[in-house]
Amino acid sequence: MASLGSAQGPVLTQEPKNMIVDNQSTDGDLKDSEIEAINLFEQAMEKETHGSMSDAVELYRRAFRIEEKVDILYRKVKVPHKVQQLKAEGGKNSSVRVDEAVVSSLDVDSLLQSYRDVDALSPWQAKQEEEPEDSLAAQLATASLDKQIPGLKKDVSVLIKLPHDIWGYILEILLLTSPESWFNFSITCKKNAYLGFGSSNIWRSLCYLIYPLQISYENQTFLEHHRQLDSDQELPVPKDQLSIVSQYDNSWKRMLRSRPFIKFLGCYISVVNYYNEGGGKEFTISYSKPVKSITYYRYLRFYPDGTCVKVLTPLEPNRIVPQLSKYNTERSIKAFAENAKMDNHNVPKDNFVIYHGTWSISASGEVFIRINEGSVPYYYFHYHFQVQSIGKVYRHAKLNWVKNFVIRKKTYDGDEREGELSTLPLKNEKPFKFSRVRSYKIDN
Repeated sequence: MASLGSAQGPVLTQEPKNMIVDNQSTDGDLKDSEIEAINLFEQAMEKETHGSMSDAVELYRRAFRIEEKVDILYRKVKVPHKVQQLKAEGGKNSSVRVDEAVVSSLDVDSLLQSYRDVDALSPWQAKQEEEPEDSLAAQLATASLDKQIPGLKKDVSVLIKLPHDIWGYILEILLLTSPESWFNFSITCKKNAYLGFGSSNIWRSLCYLIYPLQISYENQTFLEHHRQLDSDQELPVPKDQLSIVSQYDNSWKRMLRSRPFIKFLGCYISVVNYYNEGGGKEFTISYSKPVKSITYYRYLRFYPDGTCVKVLTPLEPNRIVPQLSKYNTERSIKAFAENAKMDNHNVPKDNFVIYHGTWSISASGEVFIRINEGSVPYYYFHYHFQVQSIGKVYRHAKLNWVKNFVIRKKTYDGDEREGELSTLPLKNEKPFKFSRVRSYKIDN
């Protein structure tokens, strides 16, 4: 959802520059060479996560040259600590694999309603249900970061005694001011899950928060031929969501799940990897040829005023995302000077230009982007995408390519090629996936 923060895709974090092995996860018998190999192995995994396959392969090779069994060493040294860290952050069940078929068969609405009369539990009380009161684990679990005495009992907040109606108003305000806080509150326990997710008013507020900001393709087309309107109800897609919810069995929640929309509190990223086969050396008799791995990124960011920005570059997200804004007056990425050479090849400066365009979305979820001033001055660039979901969790978080074409501009009087349409290939292109960016606001 456009306003749901952590619930709507991965949150971008800055890539660490120097990765070292945590002292808590290493044995005293590790050699310096083994520590170096593990560091390189972790850096390679980080590069692979960002889609930089050529850099990842090079780091993997360096790691295996130092220690041929570095993968086994990594699993032995780091994985147990990672699992314990995951459990500490996400609870004891965070590393437990669940049966997706069973989860899919659950009636979530009925489950939430069953939590209506459940008593809220404090963290200490919830822990007591999992561990005996006198166990060391239970005592350590209640120890706070400021080194208070383990075993200190903290009761649930008295605010939980407020009537459900009052909580409904509080959560609606929280949703409007800090969507992530609303979501994080609602996943703390069963009682709060009912308060945060079980009310139709919450889903209605979300619909009014999201859909009025969408730029309707049908409305744009209609207004091109009908300049004067007596009421917004005459539009193909009414701005009043009450006129639309009936199409979804009067369920605001179903509308959010089924009706596509564009998200604003983040950006869409496409990572493309492909390989080019080079020529063999002169007079060589070998059948093998060198292969070069090429990685580049496409970035898209949308604004509710109908504008968008686009970047095509080999630079990774942590270099581009902070500068991806329509208010970037230089319309370029400042990191160019620091990255003029990548993989021993000069990178064209155009790869770092921020292109500005306009967008709209149809009722079926097809997104139309037009860039008037693109990389080729005598072309209008058009991009068409289809909004899709990533699994059943990240709703409307992916843009699949539909078509990519250019239309030739008029370059001189009597230009016979004006309006000529050329379709561009999509062979190597990959879908865009939405990533939440904490520093992004609705219009910054």
